[in-house]
Amino acid sequence: MKNIVKVWRSSTAFLLSAFSFLILVSCSQEEILTQETSALRFVVGDFPAFGESGLTRAIGTQDEGKTAWENGDQIIVTLTSQKYGGQAAALTYDGSSWSTEASLSYLENETPSISVIYAPCYEVTEEGTMQLRSGMQLGMTEYLSGNYEIENGIMTITFEGAIRTYSRLRIAGLANQTLTVTTTNFTPAGATEVATAAYTLTTDNNGNAFLYGVFAEEATVSVKQGEVTLKDYTFTAEKNPNGTEHNKSYALDATPVIDGTLGGKATATEDDITALVEQLKEYVDNGITTIIVPGSEPTMIDMGNYTTTAIGEAIYCLSGSGAYDENNPYNGKIDLILSDVTEIGEWEFYYAFALNSITLPKVTTIGDMAFQGTLFLKTITFESVLTEVNQTSGDMFDQVGEKVNGCNLFINCGQMKENSVPTPDLTTNTWFENEFKSITLTHTGDCDECKANQ
Repeated sequence: MKNIVKVWRSSTAFLLSAFSFLILVSCSQEEILTQETSALRFVVGDFPAFGESGLTRAIGTQDEGKTAWENGDQIIVTLTSQKYGGQAAALTYDGSSWSTEASLSYLENETPSISVIYAPCYEVTEEGTMQLRSGMQLGMTEYLSGNYEIENGIMTITFEGAIRTYSRLRIAGLANQTLTVTTTNFTPAGATEVATAAYTLTTDNNGNAFLYGVFAEEATVSVKQGEVTLKDYTFTAEKNPNGTEHNKSYALDATPVIDGTLGGKATATEDDITALVEQLKEYVDNGITTIIVPGSEPTMIDMGNYTTTAIGEAIYCLSGSGAYDENNPYNGKIDLILSDVTEIGEWEFYYAFALNSITLPKVTTIGDMAFQGTLFLKTITFESVLTEVNQTSGDMFDQVGEKVNGCNLFINCGQMKENSVPTPDLTTNTWFENEFKSITLTHTGDCDECKANQ
């Protein structure tokens, strides 16, 4: 006899529905009769988290990764019958239950070979075979073998005891960016041989991309965006003896940064500025427009009648050094994040046409004429409260956003209580006598609205 295993949807969470056994009787005239018998139900267990409670060990941040089944997840069940050969069925989770439209066949008197895997890089074809999805490679997703047990008409699928014989590498960068990752001595999850081809990975909304597999001792990883190398890393014997550990999570910081301290130099030269300009061009030309500049004590350069930061001067030079050209390809291209500085000096971004937005997490002091003439600046974000403004010769925000229909200003709600700096007028969208396209308060706990929402 032939058992045809057919799966129907169940409304119970994690209950993979009823398998209906159809008994087919072969008659002398080769007619086929069917008779429905008892149902075999499937139960799917929880998704297993990575070890160490998701602790990312390379840069010391918490990152649990995937911890539960999500809508659209699939489990692939493969069955090999002596009579009917290899078959595969994809079980799909819709957020509350599992279902499939596939059938698996085997003889009643045989014990078929069955496997259960969670491997998003694979899919089941219409012919009932398993293949890599288009554009996917082993190592781009997890590869977990589940266990199953049949008792009293119920097959329980569980990943609770699943053993990850590989590690996870989280590549941290900017959100929704395409990266090219090349490796050496890396064996992907689900593979038995070292990977030879480069990976094309796209970071998610949190800026993360992942590789799953084993990095041997002295294995290397290189992360590029376009032609820009964002990170090179080696799993050295000193840092990672015997390579990465199974079921452990690691992280690699590949965010595009420009060192605002030039390696700790106090004073920049003209050659330093030229090098910074070329680096900015390389980034923008390769689609890297969000640029993070760390360093609380940036390198300065003496411009004769004033002193400014090296990065400020480089951005000024990038799009014409104050000589406006509407066809300059770098106008309004850079989204700048100054992650550590507390002060924007006088004239620092004077006529910096290349700025599209600027985010200032820690700035509390601004010098004279700091933003004047930033014609393409669409957004200024002060995440901290501004407590000191040294304005002597003119409006620091004069002409801001003039070529892009105005500039949007985001300021900490605590700014409304600061007495040493003029209070923004939210009715007229005016601050320091300059009218903005909009002024928005970001609520960080220091206002009545914040306290009311706590």
